[in-house]
Order: sequence, then C-alpha cells, then structure tokens
Amino acid sequence: MKLLQINIIANSRSTGRIAEGISSLAFQHGFDPVVAYGRWAVPSQTRLVRIGRKIDYLWHGFESRIFDNHGRASRMATRKFLQEVDEINPDIIHLHNIHGYYLNYPLLFEYL
Repeated sequence: MKLLQINIIANSRSTGRIAEGISSLAFQHGFDPVVAYGRWAVPSQTRLVRIGRKIDYLWHGFESRIFDNHGRASRMATRKFLQEVDEINPDIIHLHNIHGYYLNYPLLFEYL
C-alpha cells in the first residue's frame, strides 16, 4: 500500500519530523510512504516530492496578502503536483499540514 502525506516541510521542525515518524512507522508495516512538501526539506529516508518552487510560494504569499486570496493561488504548482499524485497512485492521502502558501485548496479538494 502507498501512503502519501502532504505537509509544508519534510523532516524538519515539528510537523516535518512528525510526518517523517509516520512514514518510518508506515514503512515498518509494509507501506510505501511518500511525503509531498511545499517549502523546504532536509535529507530523509522517505521519498520526497516537492510541490512548486520558491517563486510559487512567494507569489502565493503576495497574492494572498494583496488580493485576500489565501489558499487559492499556486494553481500551476498544484496542477503539476496532482499529476504526480496520479503517478504515485496512493491508497491513503494524509493531509498533514496544508497551509503555508504552497497549495490551491479548491483544486486539491476537487481532486480528492
């Protein structure tokens, strides 16, 4: 079984370490874990997938503040990521921490 976690960071700070711990435990129980992240990562034993680039989350932050559009920017980055989700073909998608200027929520939820 494949587990995909979506988190703002990978293997760093509190939420990134929690996602890494979940991945390690899932791996021990026969899962193939993947962590998708939007901002930054440190080396991990888990397969990592980056959502967008630095310019994407900077633009998302700008668009959020100027147009009160938080969670609705990062359209291209989210579409590209959802194509990667199709390739990963996960059995479980865990929305760990999805705020932070890197995902378009309507596109993500429509996909799910």
